[in-house]
Amino acid sequence: MDGWLLTQGHVTLYPGHGQAFSREDLLQMLPTADAVLACGTMDAEMIKRARQLKLIVCYGAGYDAIDIAQATKQRIPVVNIPETVVAPTAELAVTLMMNLARRVPYLNNVMHTEQAVEAFGLGKQMGVSLYGSVLGIVGMGRIGSRVAQIGRALGMQIIYHARQPKPEQEAMGAEYRALPALMTQADFVSLHCPLTPETTGLITRELLFAMKPTAFLINTARGLVVDEAALLEALQQKRIAGAGLDVFVGEPRINPLFSSLPNVILTPHVGSNTLQARREMVREASLRIQEVVLEGRKPVHLLNPEAWIGGEPAQA
Repeated sequence: MDGWLLTQGHVTLYPGHGQAFSREDLLQMLPTADAVLACGTMDAEMIKRARQLKLIVCYGAGYDAIDIAQATKQRIPVVNIPETVVAPTAELAVTLMMNLARRVPYLNNVMHTEQAVEAFGLGKQMGVSLYGSVLGIVGMGRIGSRVAQIGRALGMQIIYHARQPKPEQEAMGAEYRALPALMTQADFVSLHCPLTPETTGLITRELLFAMKPTAFLINTARGLVVDEAALLEALQQKRIAGAGLDVFVGEPRINPLFSSLPNVILTPHVGSNTLQARREMVREASLRIQEVVLEGRKPVHLLNPEAWIGGEPAQA
């Protein structure tokens, strides 16, 4: 993105490779910024400092870290780039399922030790198959739909829960379930709902303890969607077979109890972290900046359309 903007005669400010601007850095830079690529928090104080801001681009799909209400109050359009994260995040969810089902991390560790020979033998190290299993998807949006597509290709039965039934999914064999029913019936529960006031704490202790003892929970959505204390309890007591977690409450710090559990696979919020996806994210973010800041056009994926006044973004 930097190279493209430079060729247009514009100035870009970005941290060094593998680094991030501090909050203090951002508060100093925001007053003169025309556009912001938000890779982290954009709270009300930060947005208030951005007196000439014309656009906030969320670097991905989830926008819970951006104070959209404050941006709207200042008539600053906020957009996300949701298509860019669909394929890699869905792939990670299925990867976690496969690794849990076949105990890959544990077996890999065994095979790297002197006890590797003891791992061989019929009936040892038994896993479970995805083929014929019931995949329960919570949130049948872009990512959930891609996970369903992959699940069908693997021979899984798809059930789902969403705010509204999805006729296009049901035409392909998916079946709608109320959330309590889905949690009791699924062999794998994969979470793909955005973090909103309605979905915060959506997966409660009651729902977790209603799962099959042979079932697995996959979370590549947001940590706060799940009652994390209840999940730890369910895992410790083996009320469920295991979990694959890419997101956590309070990340990057996570509850150390998770890392002590052998029935949990942990990844550090890398759902969209592939080379191809990052390149596409940069391209899409650049296009949004071009549309709004340089050409004054209404962008796609506008999260606060009420901030768009008379065909042009305008500060209050």
